[in-house]
Amino acid sequence: MSGNSREAAIPVGKYMAALREYIEANGFAWVEGELSEHKSSRGHWYFTIADDSSALKCVMWKSRTLYVGFTPEPGQLLRVYGSPTVYPKFGNLQFNVQRIERRHTTGELQKRFLELQRKLAQDGLFDDSNKVSLPAIPRRIGIVTSGEGAALQDILRILRDRFPVAEVILAPVRVQGPYAAPDITDAIVQFNRLAANSRPDVLIVGRGGGSLEDLWAFNEEPVAQAIFDSRIPIISAVGHETDTTIADLVADVRAATPTHAAQTCVPDLSSLVWNIQGCTQQMHQSFVSRIDRLRQRLVQITESYTFNTPINRVRDAQQTLNNYVDLLNESLNSRIQKSRHQVELLNGQITALNPRRYLRRGYARIEREGKVVRSSHELNIHDPVALHFADGHREAIISD
Repeated sequence: MSGNSREAAIPVGKYMAALREYIEANGFAWVEGELSEHKSSRGHWYFTIADDSSALKCVMWKSRTLYVGFTPEPGQLLRVYGSPTVYPKFGNLQFNVQRIERRHTTGELQKRFLELQRKLAQDGLFDDSNKVSLPAIPRRIGIVTSGEGAALQDILRILRDRFPVAEVILAPVRVQGPYAAPDITDAIVQFNRLAANSRPDVLIVGRGGGSLEDLWAFNEEPVAQAIFDSRIPIISAVGHETDTTIADLVADVRAATPTHAAQTCVPDLSSLVWNIQGCTQQMHQSFVSRIDRLRQRLVQITESYTFNTPINRVRDAQQTLNNYVDLLNESLNSRIQKSRHQVELLNGQITALNPRRYLRRGYARIEREGKVVRSSHELNIHDPVALHFADGHREAIISD
């Protein structure tokens, strides 16, 4: 628009409607701020979140507030998810909230962590006597993590490199936010409900790094209880090496990172094959050595006075050995005779099929342009032909 006063003006209502459509088209977003005002009316929440520079008026309808597990209070740090909109009647911008989360301070989270740690320790969930060993060679591996995170790609890469023959089953879950803990708990439970022939031999449960609050789903009691109750051995792989969660303490094995979890889970196939070959060679050498020792011992015994005394037993053994030798010779002779007979039969068949046998009887083989002529209809007058006899060949021309 040029700003010329003669241009047609847009009515306020139409402009506000267009503005509302434009703003809402920008989609959903997470916004974080401190709660400064809050009031409730018929189950709907109207509140404002702010930071040092700005404030944002928000509304959350009753259909959403019913599922929030807490009541926001002024001074709390909140994260809200929703979309902007405009209330045309008064021209107010407000944020239509779909989800709301309470951000805890690090001190609050640490306190909750220690309280749950003490409780679960008293219940025996961390005892080494309750932990089980990992299978040496897992055929099937279950993974409980985000389907889109870098942690999954790290795990899959290591599994492919080290042990590509294993089957991998992924249970994609949310690993952050209010729905993460229920997702993780349910995935572990569902894996354990599978039939024995389709159940994983080991589970990797985890995610990449983050803040204490980001990792908090792995500090929830339902997740800890699901890990403890699992019949499938579980490797926890939450965050970085310096991060420790309740899940790490309950799991059968704690890995420093998702990459380390994959390395712990499976052997290196190439090393495994090498070890098997080495063991096979050692076993062979051991058998050979033992046979040699037994042979030497047998020689010593047979040459001893004690062995030579029961002469009848020696003669019986000698007769048995001679009988076996005779049977072996008979079997070999029978096979040789049978093979010789088969050779003679084949030789006779080859001789019978030899075309020179018929040429010696006075027959001739006729060829035209290198091909055998089998019928008079294949020849025309003046065609050159070759006549092959038993003792040579001649050229001829067809005259009639």
